[in-house]
Amino acid sequence: MTNFKLRGVLAAVAGTLVLGMATSATADATFDLVDALVKKGVLTEEEALPLLKGRENDIQAADKKVKKTAKLQISDVLDSAKVYGDIRVRGEYRKGTTGAASEERERGRYKITFGVTTETKDFYTDLAFAMGSGGRSDNATFGNGNATANQQNGTNNKETLYVKRAMIGWKATDWLTLEAGRMANPLFTTEMVWDKDLTFEGVAEKLTYTVGSAELFGNFVQSQYIGDYKGFYPNSAGTDRYTNNLLAFQGGVKFPVTDMISAKAAITYTTYSNNKSSGTAAQNIFVPTTTGTGIVATNNGTNDLRTIEVPVEVDFKTAGDLSYKLFGDFVYNTSGEDRYNNAIANATAAGVSATAVRNAGNDDTAWLLGAGVKSAAGKAPTQGDWEARMWYQDVGVYAVDQNAVDSDFMDSRVNMKGVVLKAQYNVRDNVFVNFAAGQATRKNHGLTAVGTASDIGLNLNNYQLYQLDLTYKF
Repeated sequence: MTNFKLRGVLAAVAGTLVLGMATSATADATFDLVDALVKKGVLTEEEALPLLKGRENDIQAADKKVKKTAKLQISDVLDSAKVYGDIRVRGEYRKGTTGAASEERERGRYKITFGVTTETKDFYTDLAFAMGSGGRSDNATFGNGNATANQQNGTNNKETLYVKRAMIGWKATDWLTLEAGRMANPLFTTEMVWDKDLTFEGVAEKLTYTVGSAELFGNFVQSQYIGDYKGFYPNSAGTDRYTNNLLAFQGGVKFPVTDMISAKAAITYTTYSNNKSSGTAAQNIFVPTTTGTGIVATNNGTNDLRTIEVPVEVDFKTAGDLSYKLFGDFVYNTSGEDRYNNAIANATAAGVSATAVRNAGNDDTAWLLGAGVKSAAGKAPTQGDWEARMWYQDVGVYAVDQNAVDSDFMDSRVNMKGVVLKAQYNVRDNVFVNFAAGQATRKNHGLTAVGTASDIGLNLNNYQLYQLDLTYKF
């Protein structure tokens, strides 16, 4: 039950007892006391309910009465439902340069997320809508309004909300949870590898198990990266269409080092089922070379990606509101040599000189290292809280999936290295101001700064990004 629902039930039960029971004074006092403890946060909803043992029939009757009379009703089969979301406005500046060429972008942007979660005894759902048809961005740009290149703001076109998440979860046991549908990324990871706006489509298994003071966890994902397989026999009947499944296997541990220090670490193996290095399917081609100052359009290949990722974070608490964090991430593509060799072959097949690829060599690792500080009065966001994080990352051209890296830093690209700063201040409990800045350079100048759906159209030597956000959560 949600707090408002439990309080409504308590109030209704108390009212029923006052009107219909001779012993209502004692019962009413009990309900008032439990209600007050829940409101003050002394008791949780789960801890409060056993105190009302023996009044289950009264609670159920009052629960139905609350649902029936409430202006916003939920189904009787649900234990709880919650509406959530946020509205964010952003000012942004990007600049990219290569040689004498440069490109600047200044724009105002906004983002809307609107969702509903529900729960029953052991099942739950998450349905959310957001703008932005691309997987790595929920933003819309002021003045665009789905307009064509030649239209201006005067067309005043409306933006579209897309399905961001549509997930069903099942709490099978105390230690096993299953999810299916379009779901939030279940992996413990960083933005160097997975953009925070990305979702997975498929199924996931989440495991948690406590051993002493340590918490063991496992996250396993079977996601359709590109779905809708179509096969024909004989071949003359049509053109075959391949699928591409992403498989991730993660195991980790979270444990206290001391009373004031805790650590979390994991190891993740990720692979793609469609490992063809060439063919008609666009996802199988990877050509990290360049023509002039522009970036190569066909650079979304996922062939020869079998990565091992090790994310780590260590938290330091203090006696006051301050806490500190050290975090890092390391990725090694175990098939990096194959990706490098096939890149040479694909460059030749595409009619592009493979000399640059061959001379640049293999770069199949990526790493990130950062630190953060946070001032928080409690677990829930509170007015006056603030935090800041800074990190440095270095991403090899063959190390990770270039379709999945952060779309802001470094402009949806690999073969980039640089520093990122992010800071937040809570103006109200639910209103936040964020500032972010980043500076990056191309790591290996013998190859393209490879990207998919980048915002800057140049083969970057240098890149800058500044963002200022105002977010209202509800």
